[in-house]
Amino acid sequence: MKELKDGIRSSVHIDLVGNVHKRFRGTDADKRCANEVRILQTLEKRDCPYVPRLLESTPDENYIVTTNCGAPAPNITRNKSDALFAELEREYGVRHDDPEPRNVTYNQKLGRFCLIDFELATLLPDPTHQAGESADVWRVSWSARTRQGSNHLANDDAFLALEVLPDGAQVLDPCGESLLEPAHLVLAVSDGMGGGKAGEFASRLVLSWIRKHAKTLYESLHDRSDDLTPLGDLLRNAHEGINKLAAGADNLTGMGATLTLAWITPHLVHLAHIGDTRLYLHRQGETTQLSHDHNIAWRQLKRGELHETEYRTHPRRSALYDALGGGHPSINPELSSHPLEDGDRLFLCTDGIIDGLWERHIRNDLSAQGSPRDVADQLLNHATANDTRDDATLIVADVRRL
Repeated sequence: MKELKDGIRSSVHIDLVGNVHKRFRGTDADKRCANEVRILQTLEKRDCPYVPRLLESTPDENYIVTTNCGAPAPNITRNKSDALFAELEREYGVRHDDPEPRNVTYNQKLGRFCLIDFELATLLPDPTHQAGESADVWRVSWSARTRQGSNHLANDDAFLALEVLPDGAQVLDPCGESLLEPAHLVLAVSDGMGGGKAGEFASRLVLSWIRKHAKTLYESLHDRSDDLTPLGDLLRNAHEGINKLAAGADNLTGMGATLTLAWITPHLVHLAHIGDTRLYLHRQGETTQLSHDHNIAWRQLKRGELHETEYRTHPRRSALYDALGGGHPSINPELSSHPLEDGDRLFLCTDGIIDGLWERHIRNDLSAQGSPRDVADQLLNHATANDTRDDATLIVADVRRL
């Protein structure tokens, strides 16, 4: 690949087909990478034609691949570049926080100037929704299921459905529905680890921590939906708390947990994730895994070095390099935001579900017509019919714009 840039904050290369490969470096590389991914995904959703399209992202390696928006435009005037950045904010709701001419290119194919490098940018409300905001009502219906594994003395999995409002949070039933705005909806699954009852305790402790701090998170995410730092801080604080508890009690040695959390607002779902529990988005017959499994075998799978069968039977698949607690000195949780559309279906699950379902089975079951309760039952029954050894927990949620 041809090197385009080798700087303190990033290295940039272009491959043989013209795509741009960017690896983030230095201070807050993970946050800058996550922000650029979030901004590019939103701009694609908002149909902005003069920015790169995100082709691939590997958050745990701070690495993205995008389309190419042309060559630098060194002769562009400051007035012209200022007008381009102002148009981006006015028409597409993104404020570029480094609005310099060096972030302007010229694309001969499009016949126009384009904007690049969104690691420093702020996501604003979608301007196209402002006029009808008062009538913009979203509803989420969900159903959660869990089943203890045959190899377990207790169910180490746990799930949470939580409605969060400005004045506090309320735990909801395993099945229900919620209207968004001002309410936000939190759905989460956790798989505990550790001997004895340590795993069961860890997963419930993590979800209790979320409930305790939900109001503070609401204030941050409602006012600045583009800043996911508070979600990352929540997971890091929970991690420190679990390690501290485990260090003080012999029966809690090795206590830890995975977590996949979906914080759902109108238009967006924010993901906070660590471990090998999962979040999927099912849209118009296509299913996309939004989270990444935090083990070495997953990286090999994404690089094409393993196929699905090899990954599922890999001896190191369950060896997590990141989890809450478990004696890990520090963590690097996965944080991202994804636009929602009317008719989307979200699917959260623990690895006990994955043990019994291939990716094609997940896609087929999520494509089924029916309520979240029906689909959740179908997924759980199919998974446990194939493998009952591990605890199996899932949540299916349907998103509707009224």
